[in-house]
Order: sequence, then structure tokens, then C-alpha cells
Amino acid sequence: MKKRILTLLAAACVASCIYPFDPELPAETEKTVVVDGRILIGGISTVRLGYLTPINSDNLSAWPNGKAWIEDDLGNTYPAMESGGSVFNIYGTQFLNASSQPSTFRAVVEVDGQTYTSDWLTPDPAPTIDAVNFNVDDYNVYVTVDLNPGLNNTGYIGFLFEETWEFHSDIYPDYYINPRTWAYGSYAESQEMYPYYWCWRTYSPAQVTLFDYTSLNEGPIKGLPVRSFLRTDGRNHKRYSILVKAFALSKEAFEYNRQTQEISDIGGDLFSPDPGALTGNLSCESDPELPVMGMVLAGRVAQKRVFLNSYKYLISRPPSVSYEKVAPADFQWFYFTNNYRPATLVNFEDGEDIGWVPHRCINCIEAGGTQERPSYWED
Repeated sequence: MKKRILTLLAAACVASCIYPFDPELPAETEKTVVVDGRILIGGISTVRLGYLTPINSDNLSAWPNGKAWIEDDLGNTYPAMESGGSVFNIYGTQFLNASSQPSTFRAVVEVDGQTYTSDWLTPDPAPTIDAVNFNVDDYNVYVTVDLNPGLNNTGYIGFLFEETWEFHSDIYPDYYINPRTWAYGSYAESQEMYPYYWCWRTYSPAQVTLFDYTSLNEGPIKGLPVRSFLRTDGRNHKRYSILVKAFALSKEAFEYNRQTQEISDIGGDLFSPDPGALTGNLSCESDPELPVMGMVLAGRVAQKRVFLNSYKYLISRPPSVSYEKVAPADFQWFYFTNNYRPATLVNFEDGEDIGWVPHRCINCIEAGGTQERPSYWED
């Protein structure tokens, strides 16, 4: 039995459909607060909180337990909804537009009994997104944007995107098992359809894609790269959608984001900069000498959503799966409780039998999807 368990654990390490392992590392809190804020007029604003950690630290920073909101020059307050950890989404700003009366905004954060505020910021006018395009080569799908920065352009653009795609699990199972009797059943014989093959999934990275067009002539800008993915990716299983958000950046905001991204490229992140290398636009109200790092940017956002019948560009490849032969019933119980499930008939060295795989290989919900159709989805 022990040998069999070791075999299972070894198989779990080499089987396909394996997701990255996130080890739990000890945390050591540094009390310098770091704030990453985006006030997006016409879009969802976001404030992230953290503590400063040295770049080469072996420890992860603890996340502050705080509050965040946005204020405008008319005295209105836009509350935040905590979306996980110390990330705060502020939805009220998406209902404001270019003709809205408030002209300046600031972010306010409460952490460890202190109140930190950003400078009062005037959101730059939004560019105009003329088109979102898809291009394909032998290996990748590329998403590019054509836009017009407008008359009041700053020379710098920031992009955010949210992508959603309909995908299927790696394997469509032929068999299931009854955990009460440990008897196998066949979907074909029972004329039942396996219900967890198709799902939707959404991905929205926090990092801003930066573009400097100060060296270009005035006028429309064509083919700015926003996103790319492999043609073998699950984004090409059926249908793909991307919501592109574009906003102007000040030179200071552009340089700050560029520097933090360079730090990230060498193994740090926003919450692990060299304190002397970056300046921000926040201060502590009660103690101006108290250090605080980070930057809040403000801009009026332009958005455009497009769809792609991405199955036309899919390059199919057989899933790389390591199947497990599971028998008798005591092993079935062990594998089942360790989130393995039967899938299909497999030719093992000692004969044909039903092969088992990690549940995420046959269940799109276990693979990170949802079967709730997005309200904006188009067939």
C-alpha cells in the first residue's frame, strides 16, 4: 500500500494539467506602507496596499489590514469593495464621464491607525480607441489597438485589459464512479452528457501595459501591442473576448510605472523597491515625515470590447496525460479522496483498464472556470 501511495504522489508530480505550486513562505512585516492606486474615470478604480520588502528578501511581506476610498473636489466619496487581501475595487467612478462636474480626485487610505492621502489629481482626457485587431502567425495570436490620443495628449498611454474565453477541460471522460459502491458507470451506456466539459474563464492582470509615443507624429496610432497568446492555448477552444481599457498617463506616472515594472523584471514587485529609487505622490496626514511609498494615477478611460471566433486559429495537440490504474476498491477510495477521477480506457503494460486523472483534467470548474455565462457574452 505504501509503495502504491508513493507511486500516486510521484504521478501527481509528472501528470499533465498540473498547476503552479505556491509554497507557503514565512512572512516578515515591514511597516513602510506602499500604495498602488488607479483612479479611472469611466472605469473601475483600484487601490492596492502592501508593506515594503527589500528586493532580495527571502520573506514575503504581510498584507496591511486597511481601508481605501476616493474623494472628489465636490466632497463626494466613492467607497471601495475589498476584492481579496488588500486589493480594493471602487466601482463608483465607472459611472462618471468626461462631462462630469468633479475635476480633481484623490485616494485616501487608512492603515495602522494612520491616514494617507494622494495629491489632488486632474484626470487626463481619454484617448479614442478606433479599433481592436487580431493578427495571427504560425504560433501566436496577437491583439493590437488603433487609437487617437486626441488634442490634449500627454505622449504616454496606459493599457489594461480583461479577457474572457470559452474553453473545455483537457479530457472528456467516458466513465464515472459511484463512491458509495465503487462501481463504474458509462456516460455512453447511460446516455448522459458529462456536464463539466465547457466553461468560461476571465483573466485581468493588474500590471499596466505602457506605451511612449512622444517620438511619433501627431495623429492616429496604429497597431499598439496589448496581448498575445499561443495558438495551442485554451483561449482558442471556441470563442474569445477582450475588453481593452486605454487612458493617458502623465510623464511622472509613466516613469514611475516603468521603474516598478523594471524592478519586477529582476525579481521584485511593487512592494519590494529600493526606497531611494522611486518617488510617489502620497503623504501621511498626521505625520508628513512618516514614510509612504507608491503612486496614485488618474485618467479618463476609454473602453472597447471585441469578440473573436478563435477556434479558427486553434492548433490542436493531444493532451499530455499520465493515467493511473486504480484497483481495487481501497485504492479507489484513496485516489478519489485525493481528487482523482476515472476518465477513459487506457492500454497499460499489464492490460486495458480505466485510467484515472486529476479532477481538474476533466472538470473545467476545477480548472478555474465557471459555467455562469457572462452577461455580455455573444455567440
